[in-house]
Amino acid sequence: MEQKRGSGSGRYRARHTRRPRALIVIAAILLLAVAGLAVFAGQLTGNISRTTAFGLKNIGELATQAGYFTTVQTISKSRDVLGIVVPGTQSNYVYSYDGVIKAGIDFGEIEVSVDDLRHEITIRFPEFRILSTEIDDDSFTLYNDGANLFTSLKLEDVDRSNAELKKAARETAIRNGILDNARTNAELLVRGFLAGMYDLSVYTIRFLP
Repeated sequence: MEQKRGSGSGRYRARHTRRPRALIVIAAILLLAVAGLAVFAGQLTGNISRTTAFGLKNIGELATQAGYFTTVQTISKSRDVLGIVVPGTQSNYVYSYDGVIKAGIDFGEIEVSVDDLRHEITIRFPEFRILSTEIDDDSFTLYNDGANLFTSLKLEDVDRSNAELKKAARETAIRNGILDNARTNAELLVRGFLAGMYDLSVYTIRFLP
């Protein structure tokens, strides 16, 4: 009878000896699994941030606002002697062009910062600027051709006049808010781009001035 109790007690101790070891093994597996999830989550967040930046840079230079204009330009030229205009030598041209001015930024210069703990995405734009001023050659209209036999216009005269035309059109567009409109449209574009990568019901987008 005593041998049976002794044998039973041995089996009892053996079972309780195995349980702590099994618990240690399970705890170690759980710790490894949690660590693996933490590493995976960190890598996933990092990849999302890098992908966002790469995607924006890949857009490159982009016009986010266009302004259309029609400008009338006058070219006057005459001969003079000692600063006195020689009568009957004046040439006078009045013409107009239609054109388009485009404003925007280089999306590759946008700074993107993602804070996953605060669920906040911060965007800093570079300076918005006029990207191009284009004249539609087919829109040329001549209102007055006051050509003079003694004073002919040269190509550089026309080029200089067109340069002044473009400068005046840019200044008018800026006064009328083309750069502000370009920023507003850029914010909409970036917000739409980020909506495909982040849940904007969770993340807040903040545009810095």
